[in-house]
Amino acid sequence: TMAITKALFYVNYVNLSIVVLIQKLQPVFAIILASIMLKERPPKIFFIWSGLAIIGAYIMTFGFSIPHLDSDQKLLEASFFALIATFSFAASTVLGKRALRNIDFEVGTYLRFVMMSILMFLIVAGLNEFQYVSQIRKDQWLVLLAIALMTGGAASFLYYYGLKIVTASVSTICELAFPLTAIILEYLLRGHIMNKIQWLGVLILFFSIIKVSSLRVVAKT
Repeated sequence: TMAITKALFYVNYVNLSIVVLIQKLQPVFAIILASIMLKERPPKIFFIWSGLAIIGAYIMTFGFSIPHLDSDQKLLEASFFALIATFSFAASTVLGKRALRNIDFEVGTYLRFVMMSILMFLIVAGLNEFQYVSQIRKDQWLVLLAIALMTGGAASFLYYYGLKIVTASVSTICELAFPLTAIILEYLLRGHIMNKIQWLGVLILFFSIIKVSSLRVVAKT
């Protein structure tokens, strides 16, 4: 989360193409890590549907156009942090699945937040940036609280509940649907709606996710 936020700062929250594009590599990292750490062995057809899901997510985000990359911005730094974030999210899926072999999803969610809080505390303390906490406005605290309750705690409980049941390989493909939330909010808050080509990407993505979810992925122990 810190890495992806840092990447967005480098592109000034304007040119998001490179950050979003690199995030599409998350399933690649997750499937490789799952095969190494969890011994998951998806059938060959899995990779076909997974590839289509990634293509669908790309079309949903960019259409048939090539992402615009502005060389005047700090794209190298943004790409570096986006890559770290993408690998970290993928590793989180695989490590979470490994932990859920022995614990309940409620405990898994709790441990994730505890470990994250400790890590964040150490990083902020090491950078000596506690003084910035006092600069957070009251309205910003409310937004942070809303994020914690909606996309933080509640979403994580649902995520680990699902991860307890499905394999890490399937889970990482299902996660490709997350940009659709942003698209829905963009329409509700700003009135912007996707074009027909992007809706084609949505159909390809969700059809691929359904096909992937119906496959039997074996995890050898």
